[in-house]
Amino acid sequence: MSEKKPRVSWKSEAVDKAFLEACLDEVTINGREGTSLKGCSWKVVGEKLKNEHNFIVDRAQMKNRYDYIKKKFVTWVKLRNKTGNLYNPVTNTFSMSDEEWVAEGKLDKYVEKLRNAPLICPDLCIKLFEGVVSTGVHCWGPSSTIPHPAEEFSAHDMDEYHCTQMETDAPHASDESSGRSKHHEGQGNSKRVRRNTFDDDLREVGKEIVNVAKMLVESERLNREKEDDVDACMEKLEKMEWGEGDPRYDTALLLFGESADLRKVWLRLKTSSCESWVRNAGRKYRLFE
Repeated sequence: MSEKKPRVSWKSEAVDKAFLEACLDEVTINGREGTSLKGCSWKVVGEKLKNEHNFIVDRAQMKNRYDYIKKKFVTWVKLRNKTGNLYNPVTNTFSMSDEEWVAEGKLDKYVEKLRNAPLICPDLCIKLFEGVVSTGVHCWGPSSTIPHPAEEFSAHDMDEYHCTQMETDAPHASDESSGRSKHHEGQGNSKRVRRNTFDDDLREVGKEIVNVAKMLVESERLNREKEDDVDACMEKLEKMEWGEGDPRYDTALLLFGESADLRKVWLRLKTSSCESWVRNAGRKYRLFE
């Protein structure tokens, strides 16, 4: 039986901010994989949290935190876009009555989480998530006929979130939820980590294959160019009618084999200048006395 992974408590606002900043940096530099970060980016984010805050988390735990904040952001945008100017950007809170909170909470389970704790670093969340999730003028509301944005996240996603993460702003979590967390802890995450590791290794192998193929193609191209140069040089040399055994003929052959640059010069020379070039170049390379 595998050892259960300990829960991670994201208590520090500084850690959350560093986490979002690191994610944003990686998305800017390396782009996304779907709606999340690439495998190499998670390693960089984890190292930053470890080095700057002594906060140690693995890839699955960071991915859970990322998804949780993203889902909370979707609900935050929906409430912010409601009519009536409910949102106060200075305090990062919503001016809603108890009845309104309850009504919204029945339709979106993340409303209660926003009521207990505001969205962390809204400006960073906008930069990181806007454009990735469904937000803006078409955001869902109680009177809307379009699907609720949070419906894209299944109950299974929430179970996976609970198995490695404990949110301190949700004191009303039930025992039933905790039971589901323990049940899925040794299943979903371990499979996902193995799958992600395998995918990363496969991508690295693919990159190496592509690089080798490019090197072979380039080598073949250079060989073809060299063969074409030599053939063209020999054709021009035969037109000089120096004949085999002539020092000029032998010196020209030696020069052709010396470098591609010398072959290019020979091909560009006028016929009247070829003999003097062979003699002078031959003397420089000590091929012609």
